[in-house]
Amino acid sequence: MRQDQMRQDQDIAIPDDPPPPAVNRGASPPAAGEPSPSALHSGMSLGRYYGLHVQGAVFPLTAGVLLYGWRAILVIFGVLASVALGVGLWRRVGTRGRQLRYSHALWLGLLTALALPGHLAGGGSTPPAGIGAILWPVIPGAGLLLVIMLWLLGGAGSGRVHPVVATLLLLIVLFGGELVPHYVLQRSRLLRGDLLQAPTPAVGAERSTAQANSTIPWSRRPPVRDFDATRGEPASEELTRFTAARPSSEHGWVSLESLLRDRMPPLEDLIIGGSPAPLGLGSAIAVIVGGLLLLYRGLIDSRIPLAIVLMAFATFIIAPVPVVVTESAIQWRWMAGLRGAQVGWPTAITFADYELMAGPLLFTAFFLATGSAVRPMGRRARWVYGAVVGVLAAAGQLYVSASYGAYLGLLIGAGLTPTLDRRARVRPLI
Repeated sequence: MRQDQMRQDQDIAIPDDPPPPAVNRGASPPAAGEPSPSALHSGMSLGRYYGLHVQGAVFPLTAGVLLYGWRAILVIFGVLASVALGVGLWRRVGTRGRQLRYSHALWLGLLTALALPGHLAGGGSTPPAGIGAILWPVIPGAGLLLVIMLWLLGGAGSGRVHPVVATLLLLIVLFGGELVPHYVLQRSRLLRGDLLQAPTPAVGAERSTAQANSTIPWSRRPPVRDFDATRGEPASEELTRFTAARPSSEHGWVSLESLLRDRMPPLEDLIIGGSPAPLGLGSAIAVIVGGLLLLYRGLIDSRIPLAIVLMAFATFIIAPVPVVVTESAIQWRWMAGLRGAQVGWPTAITFADYELMAGPLLFTAFFLATGSAVRPMGRRARWVYGAVVGVLAAAGQLYVSASYGAYLGLLIGAGLTPTLDRRARVRPLI
């Protein structure tokens, strides 16, 4: 009698997280953005789940290979090969090692490679011109470091610290300015050109000419003969110097308006491509299209990137920034208080556009912050999570560095996910 009662209880028990109904081939999963176990219940393998993610990354990947050439391919394959080797070794280390999966690790390895510059594949025993050190060991080191981070954080989807963010921030701490990209191929040498075959850093009159050419859109810029690539300052570095009150101006002062007019590359170079940047961040439109494909496939939740971008843009407009920097004083203004600030709405919005496009904020919003390990489970909690990450990412870009401030914002914002999950009651799918 007791066994019959137990059997009846088991028959009527409702699981806490029942599997979603099966989906047709090519259709979006029923619960958009849910973790990979839901996809596995519907018959999708873990490899296919992350393979669909790779389809979204194809767009920034293709743009990076075109803009930065065959050295970009070496960086990507070098990181992926070292990730595969690292997984093969670390899967034998303890119970955490058995949680490592090749498909998950290779997906994260691709994201890591897209956030690295192409000049790392320098090769040779001497550093190329304009680079202060031999950097090719960073490529396999990044892949192995990512695997170690995965092992330390508990394998696939169990930690609240994103392994890619932890890896990139540690590399920045170790190598600093050596990871700043300075090269981009000329439009006539796309894909096949050598990224490091570029003029040496200009001085004197040559520097003035190079600076004048940098304000011309990349698609209409006059070619530099006998070179495959050009060398310049990335927009993120110029923004960081200015917001940190360290402008690179020979006149001892610079205003926000003159910075945007004279020292920044054309905004279309950041949107379409043609500015020095990490491999997957050189074309904002490619990142957006890749993210939209992930949304179409139902692999990520639209609430997260939408909240991040909107709140970050609002923060760029509202937050106080220097509007004039001189040798003796710095004039800080709240961008929303335009009256008396000598800054109009067009300048304020243009500044926000540059901050949004120059750093890794869009890449973080679509490809990193939507990871199943760091995002909350509740739908309302995801709005809050995205808003918090957006504000923190914008603050990181404004007051720390435009090149990695978004990673810091995600690192801090993801720490609130357990609290948001406890506060927001998740309704089971029945």
